[in-house]
Amino acid sequence: MPHDPINTAYARALLEMAQAEGVASRVEEELFRLRELLKKNPDLLEFLKDPNVKHEGKRKALSDLFQGRVHPLVLDTLITLSDLDRAGRVLHVIEEFSAAAAAATQKVSGEVTTAIPLDDPTLNRLAAELSRITGKNVQLFQKVDPSILGGAIIQVGEQIIDGSLRRKLDQIKERLAQ
Repeated sequence: MPHDPINTAYARALLEMAQAEGVASRVEEELFRLRELLKKNPDLLEFLKDPNVKHEGKRKALSDLFQGRVHPLVLDTLITLSDLDRAGRVLHVIEEFSAAAAAATQKVSGEVTTAIPLDDPTLNRLAAELSRITGKNVQLFQKVDPSILGGAIIQVGEQIIDGSLRRKLDQIKERLAQ
């Protein structure tokens, strides 16, 4: 559902409010984490989309889950989308927000997936090197996935660099099978 005007409107409104409060990067980080949470727990999204669950129940569940854990703008956006029976748009609104935030700050978002968490200096060096290579200001978000075993998978925009140990082992396995 790329560039749907409804998703774009929600994303831009959220971005404008976050910028006005000076919390745009915090909101972007929290939305990244929320997107990962919803992808790992599709039942939560299905719950929010379920027309048989009353709005009050959804509001209470969202408040119980996220109050004090995310910025109020993020929580209010989730509640608004849920109340208007648009919870199915959450992931698309997050993507639109990320694109709008990147355009507004001349940044490009990237994601690095590693088997173990990277420390801040390492993450900053990696972001700086990616910025140098791409010629853009890369904001890097970290994701931990032990199944890659080692190395890293880096995505900046549409470009993906898979330097994971899992991929290298799969390549060796394919060569041996020939």
